[in-house]
Amino acid sequence: MANHNFSIDNFMSSHNSLGISESEQMYLITIARLLENGQTEPIPLSSIAQKMSILPVSVNQMVRKLEGEGLLHYLPYKGVELTIRGKEVAFRTLRNRRLWEVFLVNHLQVPYEEADAMACAMEHITPEDIALRLADYLDNPVSNPTGQLIPILEAEGFMVNLVRLTEVEAGREVHIVKIEGQQAATRFLNEEGLHPGSSIVLEAIGAQGSCLVKSEAGYLELSAKLANSIFISPLDHTNNSQSKNNH
Repeated sequence: MANHNFSIDNFMSSHNSLGISESEQMYLITIARLLENGQTEPIPLSSIAQKMSILPVSVNQMVRKLEGEGLLHYLPYKGVELTIRGKEVAFRTLRNRRLWEVFLVNHLQVPYEEADAMACAMEHITPEDIALRLADYLDNPVSNPTGQLIPILEAEGFMVNLVRLTEVEAGREVHIVKIEGQQAATRFLNEEGLHPGSSIVLEAIGAQGSCLVKSEAGYLELSAKLANSIFISPLDHTNNSQSKNNH
């Protein structure tokens, strides 16, 4: 009889679509998430150590290895910068993770904490063609269940910078990725159908920055402060700019 013994370690090893170890990917992902959270390059090694809850000496050793593989640049006494390939690996892995989170939470009703743990394992072994098919099946979501942006692959690479609603031209549908601000304001927007993952149409922008938007719940006028607390997918902003240039 054929041997059908299954080893998850062998499976993960043979299906590592990025060609680097899971440990190396985790360092790159950590740097990418620090960038998402507003830190600028070079990222200090101490920030990486703190984020990963490991000793600085371990970070130093891995950084030298990743630099040798062309995944980042190390600037003595300053920190590290991801190379183009390093960013591609990091944001592609993050994309895989967040797509799986959407699938597990929204389609299988898995609690987010469990979904996040499963997606953390799946992110390292998902081939690009499967990731593309998964994104298409999910109708290309812009954020995961907690509102974190799903990196978008464009011709120039992965885009992760968010855009404020007030930076978009009127007359176009956009997708909300994140809402910042006081809890009361966030609750009000949620009650009006404006929350991460929802789509709205920016109907008009007033002279003082106020915005008239249309959601599934109807029309709503937002103050400039509320409008500035809403962040959308950068793809929406890019499409707006392209549309403007084409006309």
